[in-house]
Amino acid sequence: METTVNSPLSERVCVVHLADSIGRLRVIFPKNHMLDLAAIARVTKRRFEPVPYYSRASDLLIKPNSMYTLLATSLLELPRLLIQVHTNGTQQEITSAELQQLFSGPLNRFERISVPTQNIKRPVEHHDQDAEQILQGLGRFQSIRLKKRIEETVEMPPLPASSHQVIRLSNSKTASINELCDIITLDPSLTAQVISWASSPYYRAPGGITTIEDAIIRVLGFDMVMNLALGLSLSNAFTLAKDNLHHYENFWLESVSGAVLTEALAKCMPVEKQPKKGHAYLAGLLHNFGYLAIGTILPPHFSILTRYQEANAHLCSELIEMQMMHFTREQMGAWLLRHWNLPEPIWTAIRYSKRDEYQGEHAMLAHLLYISHRLLHHDSISEAVLKRVGLTLEQAERCREALYQESTELKKVVASMNKINT
Repeated sequence: METTVNSPLSERVCVVHLADSIGRLRVIFPKNHMLDLAAIARVTKRRFEPVPYYSRASDLLIKPNSMYTLLATSLLELPRLLIQVHTNGTQQEITSAELQQLFSGPLNRFERISVPTQNIKRPVEHHDQDAEQILQGLGRFQSIRLKKRIEETVEMPPLPASSHQVIRLSNSKTASINELCDIITLDPSLTAQVISWASSPYYRAPGGITTIEDAIIRVLGFDMVMNLALGLSLSNAFTLAKDNLHHYENFWLESVSGAVLTEALAKCMPVEKQPKKGHAYLAGLLHNFGYLAIGTILPPHFSILTRYQEANAHLCSELIEMQMMHFTREQMGAWLLRHWNLPEPIWTAIRYSKRDEYQGEHAMLAHLLYISHRLLHHDSISEAVLKRVGLTLEQAERCREALYQESTELKKVVASMNKINT
């Protein structure tokens, strides 16, 4: 019996392929569960890694006994299951008894290898409770000696001097181009990054960009360079461990895409709802800042976290982070940006960027980040949120399409940033 893809989530299954030096393992579990790699290691006595970019649209019913397969015992508790049988999304409904019969051969085992997402703890509701939840999460790691405050418990990098000065300048009503140029040029790496950014084909600036003043006057504008310099200098404070460097490129691509898309969405909003000029771009650039912070502060745990994220690509990052660390990247990023005295709208928006129900003082900016994130991940968007910011789904999707049309040039921007940082 064939069914549509709109069946209840509890009936769907996920297929993940893992591998080690010995061979490959196929894992099948409910889509509303999180795959537990530690449980798989206990069962198999092997350390598997997710197979990157593996197509999960393959037919599970073809040669079910052709390779070593682990299936979650929770599948047997469901009356009906949906198995994808074609790359066009066609699914076939089978009973759990039929599944058990199909995978009854010697290469297959049913084990407890997944965690129901409904059992995963959620972040605290208010940001004032974040520090306590983060500390409790850090206390679970044996390698960390817990103290009274986060900044005493883990080694936080100091706020870069250039960031201090840019924050001060951003709060000044008499800030000038010369002052901003002076601040940026004191940091050679930051200078190279800003000039590289302005020189990219994405901005199509005529002639060469050789100075920060050129970047401000001819290409980016004062507010853009101010916020860009702040975002870049903050990110420069962190350095990922060598074995996690491949995640750094993804970080910049997501950051740049988030900044461009969030700003484009803001420009489509009714004027009276738009956030302060430059805030949409800066919030988008820093929306994933907590991920970089976790990678620098907790490198061994970050490596484990990324393995779980690759194996559970069907789940939002919040669920995986709460299960693994008991706090999220949004909580860590917002706490750190607040600790460094960044503008309240920025860190507040980042903290609540995945909360469609949030209606606090800086809700418009938080909603823009929410919409941007959902667009980039092709997730459904709350109609209520779109209505609150004064956008239609068609407007939002047009902004995303415009971003995609410039994706090649944006990737060149990211490549130049990574080259400077290596």
